[in-house]
Amino acid sequence: MSTKERYNDIAVFEVEIISFTDEGYRVKYDFRRKVLSWRDNYMWNNNFTILINDDKFNLLKEKLPKLGVIEWMEAYNEGDTEKYGMKVDAHGSWKMKIEFTDKTVIKSGCEQNFPRKWEELRSLIEMTTGTTFALR
Repeated sequence: MSTKERYNDIAVFEVEIISFTDEGYRVKYDFRRKVLSWRDNYMWNNNFTILINDDKFNLLKEKLPKLGVIEWMEAYNEGDTEKYGMKVDAHGSWKMKIEFTDKTVIKSGCEQNFPRKWEELRSLIEMTTGTTFALR
């Protein structure tokens, strides 16, 4: 399957950032139902689930391949953090999970080594959720 086909085959995309005190955020995009779920570990009453409007949904589908999210997840899983990653002084970690329509799953994550295009992904998440996606 080509890389483009893989992006078109995403069913669920989850991203989580966590501080060393176990605080942070998780966003889950369900591409089949066009729904996003937000979990706030700082404030339990800030959790929500909403429909993604067409503009935001199309933005996700357009930007994820440009960011190379699948490629960086696979590189991290192979231990090649230098190819896509950057060491940071911030104390925290990230986790991502992609489930494809055929039910196969890719999971990836790392502590204190964020992907180079992390800020672009963070910006995309903030644009589609309307909420800040940064550790405090």
